[in-house]
Amino acid sequence: MKKTLLLLALLSVCCATAGSSLEKGRDLLYSARFAEAEKLFQAERKKAPDDIAPLFCLAASTLGSIAMYGEDEANLELLDERIKECCEASLAQLKKDDSPETFLYAAASFLLRASMEARSERSANTLIWMKRALTQIMRAQRFEATAADANMLNSAYNCVMDTAPWPLPMCVGWIIQPVSLNKSLATIEEQFEKNPRFETEMRIFLIWEYCREGYPRCASGHLKYLKKRYPDSPFVEIMGIRAELSSGNHQGSLADATNFYSRCQSKKNWRGLTPDAAFLSGSAALSLGYSRSAEKWFEIAVKEGSKKPRIQAASQLMLGKCADQRGEREEALRRYALVHIHKGASPLLKNFAAKLQKKACDPRQVIY
Repeated sequence: MKKTLLLLALLSVCCATAGSSLEKGRDLLYSARFAEAEKLFQAERKKAPDDIAPLFCLAASTLGSIAMYGEDEANLELLDERIKECCEASLAQLKKDDSPETFLYAAASFLLRASMEARSERSANTLIWMKRALTQIMRAQRFEATAADANMLNSAYNCVMDTAPWPLPMCVGWIIQPVSLNKSLATIEEQFEKNPRFETEMRIFLIWEYCREGYPRCASGHLKYLKKRYPDSPFVEIMGIRAELSSGNHQGSLADATNFYSRCQSKKNWRGLTPDAAFLSGSAALSLGYSRSAEKWFEIAVKEGSKKPRIQAASQLMLGKCADQRGEREEALRRYALVHIHKGASPLLKNFAAKLQKKACDPRQVIY
C-alpha cells in the first residue's frame, strides 16, 4: 500500500492549478471516488488532448483503483499503457518546451516508469528511467516556482533507489547521486511557508518518510492537516494507523485498525480495502503479543486478499511469525516457505523470510 500511495502522490504532483477540474478530480481520488474522478479527467483530456496533466491524472485514477480493488490483469495493463502515454507525451514536450513545469512533469512521469520497471524487477530499464528522471528533477530544482515540488520528487527518487531490487554485481555509480534524504525532507518542510501548489502531496511524502525513518511525531502535524482536509478518506485512515504503529502506540493502532476494518465492511466503496485493514489489525495485535488474535486477522487478509497477492504474501510471512511466537517452529518454517513461492512476494519480503528461516527474530517486530 505504501508504494501505491507514494506513486499516486507522484502523479498528482502534475495536476493543474487549484480550482480546476483536475484539482477537483485529485480531491476525489484521495476520497476513493475513482469513477467520478475519471469522468473529470476524461473531459479535460478531450479539451486538451496534447496536455500532459490529464494523462497523469488518468494514470493516478487507475493506480488508485488498483490500490482499492486489487491487481487484476486488465487494470495493470491499463496502468502500464497510461504510464507509457505520460512518458511519450513528456519526451515530445521536452523537445518543444524548456519551461520548469515541463521538467517537473517529465521527472514525475519518468520516475513513475522507473518504479513500474523496478516492480517487474527489470533492473536495466529501471536504471535508464531513473537517470532520465533525475536529470529532469535537477533541472526543475533550479527554478523557484518548481523547486519545492522537485525536492519532493527527489525524495521519491531516493525511495525508489532504496527499494528497487538491484542485482548485487550491478554498479549504479554512474547515476548522479541526489542530496541526502534528511536534507530533502528538511527542504520540503521549509517550502510550506511559501504556500506551494502541491502541499497535500508534500505532506503525504513527509508522513511516509518520517514513519519509515522512525520519526512518527514529526508526521503528526501533517497527518492532522490531511484528516481535516479529507475527513472521509480511507487512505488517510491507513496513514494514521501506520503512524501509530511507528510511534509505538500499539493499543491505539489496534483499536483504529479494527474500527477501520468494520468501516470497510459497511461502506460499499471501501470494501476493496478489507484485506489491508485486516493486515493492519493483525500487525497491531502481534505487536502487543496477541498471537492468536493476530493469526485470525492475517488469515482473513489471506482469504479476502485474492486480488491483492502482495497482501497475501506479507500475511503468510506474518502467520509464520505468529507460529514462531507460540513456539511452533515447524509451522513457522512452512509459512516462510510459502512466501518464496507466492506470486505476490517481493524480493525484500523473500529476503525477510529467508532470514526468519535461519533464525527467529523478536516476535513482536512487525511489518505494516
